[in-house]
Amino acid sequence: MKRIFKTYLPFTKGVIQSFMSYGINFFVYILGDLFQTVVLIYIWYAIFNSSSNPVIQGFTFNEMVGYVIISTMTSMLISNEVHWDISHDVQSGSIAMSLIKPVNYQLMKFFNMLGNICVNLVFIFTPLWLVYTSFTFFSTGFLPPLANLLFYISSVILSSLILFFINYLFGLAAFFIEYVFGFIFAKEAIMKLISGQLIPLSFFPASILLIFKFLPFASLIYTPTMIYLGKFQGSDRLLSILIQGLWVIILYVMTQLLWHKAIKRLTILGG
Repeated sequence: MKRIFKTYLPFTKGVIQSFMSYGINFFVYILGDLFQTVVLIYIWYAIFNSSSNPVIQGFTFNEMVGYVIISTMTSMLISNEVHWDISHDVQSGSIAMSLIKPVNYQLMKFFNMLGNICVNLVFIFTPLWLVYTSFTFFSTGFLPPLANLLFYISSVILSSLILFFINYLFGLAAFFIEYVFGFIFAKEAIMKLISGQLIPLSFFPASILLIFKFLPFASLIYTPTMIYLGKFQGSDRLLSILIQGLWVIILYVMTQLLWHKAIKRLTILGG
């Protein structure tokens, strides 16, 4: 383990150093997500204001505001650029240099992802969480229970691994698809909906919700957000985390299988 960290931590440091050099681009991207959050809150305000029922699908307006904010912060925290990095490596041919190095390509990308999360945690999530928590405490006196925070942290760790493997799989698509950018953009748009980032999955019909809950995408945003807000308790909370753990294992196996096929294809194209 010590040898692994010694070998791969420089890749994490490289991502952090890159952020220090191009921080303005990073914060412009964040402003876009914050603008989306404000728009969503306004839309939900209009929906609740026009409804005679103060509770919609188990959410009050204040709870919905909390859902929008926590889901946005969670999305920012776990985001990574692994799919773009792999597609760039393949299309530029630089992956050939990575393959001849005495390092594991997936581990290298994993430690790149850790660099992204470190930056997101320090410069985005922590400041926003402190502001949000302080505001809710002084305005309503509410603080999330410690158990919710601990389960939320556990859930976010698993969701970051799930997103890494999903993005890794889509990045490997560059081995098989000549133009992968549209493919990835379509994936990003669809995942925003079915991960619960734009709307809680509980607003979908029960039959669709049942399917979504057992797909890996709900584990990205919906599960940790509902745990933080206390919407998942007891057995529901444990089941959700168990599902996340199972998807981590399944997606890891899928990345290994697809990687071996992709390498064979790369060898054929280069032969």
